[in-house]
Amino acid sequence: MKKLLQSYCLYFCALALALVVWGGRSLLQYHEGFSLMWILPGVLLLLLLAGAGAARRFDKPFLPPAWVLWGCTILATVATCFCNMDAYRDVGQLPISILLCVGLLCALWGLLRYASLALWLPFLFFQLAQIAAYQQYRTRINSLVLAETFEASGEELAAYLSGTNLVYFCCAVGAVCLFGVLLSLLLRSARGSLPLLNAGFLFALLGLLYSVAVPSARRTPDTWWPVFSAKDLGCAFYEALMHNHATVKCVEALASPTEQPSAISTLKGGEGVVLVVHIGESVRSDRMSLNGYERDTTPWLRQQPGIISFTDCISAAHDTCQAQIAILTDARRDIYSKIPEMQPRTGSVLDLFHTNGFRLFSFFGRRAAQQLKYDRVVLLLTSQAEKRYNAPGSPWTGIPQIQEALAAAGNNNAVFFINNEGSHTPFEHYDRENPPFVPSVHQFENPADVGVGVNNAYDNTIHYTDEYIRRVCDALKGRPFVYVYVSDHGEYLGHAGAWGRAFLGENKIHYHDTDGCRVAMFVLASPEFESLHPHFAAALQNLRSHADMTVAHEHIFHTLLGLFDISTPYYNSELDLCSPLAQPYTGRKPQPLPHSTGK
Repeated sequence: MKKLLQSYCLYFCALALALVVWGGRSLLQYHEGFSLMWILPGVLLLLLLAGAGAARRFDKPFLPPAWVLWGCTILATVATCFCNMDAYRDVGQLPISILLCVGLLCALWGLLRYASLALWLPFLFFQLAQIAAYQQYRTRINSLVLAETFEASGEELAAYLSGTNLVYFCCAVGAVCLFGVLLSLLLRSARGSLPLLNAGFLFALLGLLYSVAVPSARRTPDTWWPVFSAKDLGCAFYEALMHNHATVKCVEALASPTEQPSAISTLKGGEGVVLVVHIGESVRSDRMSLNGYERDTTPWLRQQPGIISFTDCISAAHDTCQAQIAILTDARRDIYSKIPEMQPRTGSVLDLFHTNGFRLFSFFGRRAAQQLKYDRVVLLLTSQAEKRYNAPGSPWTGIPQIQEALAAAGNNNAVFFINNEGSHTPFEHYDRENPPFVPSVHQFENPADVGVGVNNAYDNTIHYTDEYIRRVCDALKGRPFVYVYVSDHGEYLGHAGAWGRAFLGENKIHYHDTDGCRVAMFVLASPEFESLHPHFAAALQNLRSHADMTVAHEHIFHTLLGLFDISTPYYNSELDLCSPLAQPYTGRKPQPLPHSTGK
């Protein structure tokens, strides 16, 4: 035991000598963060001196047995090499993470003993999950990923419960449990908490000194694993919960636009007009043959002579709730922007139609059965609906519900609000018996390895949505109707190695710098609607003249008002695509389209 302890002391001396020789120059040249980088080691040194005094005063050993320290070092090395996804970015900095990890193992056990496992085991599991997620989807676990995960439906989560991912999950659980057992066996026999605390302070001090010795050009917070990773993960959970809470509170705080006077000049009631507001799911503009895509994903829409397609429509956010708010209220951007003039001032535009004589019916997919953020937000935005329908499974099953609502509306004017799964991850809503594009894969298990199949499945869902829209329009045939469709967000389909709605953490690519933010938007009106009132014909003509304009979710609220000539203090003619005064979207977006493919 004495020899082992001596060997460990020699290891410390060799490390200190290496620090002086290798890092002396950088210590002299280092200026940025100088105070902080030396205050922390100074504090740890004082704690070590206090620990030495306490050990002498109470006749306790200063450090745990050498075999405990060696065991912790081995555990920390294994954990760092397998759980730190940045461990090999700069191998020369790997000892920093190992030293800090040993220090935390000892210090936390000295303070909390077995309770420290409640911190270590979840942390290591999420670190392993992050590595698996990055390898498969090129995404990191951050607040946006967690916020989406908290609100994911069962079918979305099931898409990721593939055989490979289940193996990853079981291996991760087994690995962290084994880590907990070994750590418990190793440290429970340590002689008291004081030696462990001293060891923790000592290793943390060595790790900090090592990090100071690293040249400033190579020094990053990533090397302070697991300290910064634990902080980032904790902040991500907190921000995700706060984001979901803030989203709901934002909508709850909005006053209805009906609190201000409004009037409609085009209709008197009883004309039987149906306005369909269809917020689609995850449909990219560039994947529709309507917009020039080489595959015929929208055969029915492509053949409609009067359709008005906006090929350059920018979604507000990659989050459904954020998009819902931006589409149905007068918000200019999503609430993440924090820009006051871009935030919503009033509630849902659907309220204005309801108060001006329209009966409102809402149609959802299976996700509306959740009691989560999505449901609370969408229920608030459609609060005036006299009946809400759900179509679990295939969206085609909702067609009889459309027919039922038409019968209930009779000759009254009505608004049908539709939001069903469409092309949402995992791209499984299509005709499985007759898929137009094969092979198709809708399980997200290493999508890069089956990229062709995943892209085929995505195109199949758009083809399926085209057929859904055809069936809805067939049900409306003979009535004056206008169908306004816009998707909430797009999907990554291999862009920069990312799939689904991954968040490109390491690559630092913003959602609005990718084509994933260009979403489908079109307006289709029946001849009966266009001929019903001169204003409608003029409004549709203005829509056609703006089809090549860069538009966004922020235009929808005002365009719906302008289409029916509903007056309200919240109306803005510059955001009304039915107005000759309409102005294009000026926010962040990807590079311009090489050419126009709109109709």
